[in-house]
Amino acid sequence: MCYQVIERYSVCRCLYYKHAIDPCPSHGQRGHGVQEKTVLVGYTCSSHSSHRPETAYAGVLPDSGYGSGAYPPAQQ
Repeated sequence: MCYQVIERYSVCRCLYYKHAIDPCPSHGQRGHGVQEKTVLVGYTCSSHSSHRPETAYAGVLPDSGYGSGAYPPAQQ
């Protein structure tokens, strides 16, 4: 099964980064699908964090704020 990692902000669910498809040996064959895996990063995007009242998301705890899409991939 091919996978594609999609990073989204944890509160507003806006797209942070869409990774390339990690292909398997069946990639490109008819009827073969790509399974999306969503990873939550950060808190909110800039368009949602700048105008929202601080109490709008009461009860939601922020994550670490780490987002791998902001940095180039590690060289191996």
